[in-house]
Amino acid sequence: MIELNPESTGLVIVDMQNEGCERHGPEMKSVIANIRGVLDRFRAVGGKIIHVQSVRTKDHPEFTVFGRPYGLILGSHGADFVPELKPLPGETVVQKTSHDCFYKTQMEAVLEKLELRSCRDRVVVTGIGSSNCVYHAVIGFHIRNYYTTVLEDCIHGVAAHSQPFALAQFRSGAYNFNVSVARSDELTLLGAPAPLRKAAGA
Repeated sequence: MIELNPESTGLVIVDMQNEGCERHGPEMKSVIANIRGVLDRFRAVGGKIIHVQSVRTKDHPEFTVFGRPYGLILGSHGADFVPELKPLPGETVVQKTSHDCFYKTQMEAVLEKLELRSCRDRVVVTGIGSSNCVYHAVIGFHIRNYYTTVLEDCIHGVAAHSQPFALAQFRSGAYNFNVSVARSDELTLLGAPAPLRKAAGA
């Protein structure tokens, strides 16, 4: 088990929005449930929670220069969070306009406000997608010298190879001095009820 102190741990939920989750397919049902379980545990102890929301306007270069079809348009149903993971009043939302939750966003200011410090504190990363938005988030925290834990049952990639690739990278010597991979039922959050462990074969 991994014991976490909510005072020195942040939960980051990346891009759990209607459009993206629909694109990721039916496997998202279990991922959403797993993330919700972790979120409930953080909420139960007044933990530090950051929701990342990927949004675009119609004049974004993805559409006007590179010809991608419109998606995640600010204010649309597709860009909204899935119902199970909607932020509660007072929970922080960091909006981004690229795969990178640090690029031209308020992420670093939010970390400072929440008193989450590099070289000291831990960030638990969940969400989609394993080899793009989650990947960039993990690398962003890694290079800023945060201890970073990726919950492998709380992330998902569209392509079959994307999650094994990302997890192999996180476990490699390039990252594993401050990045670790775990499952949600291996976490114990001080002050929160212990998670229910699944029976073998369940």
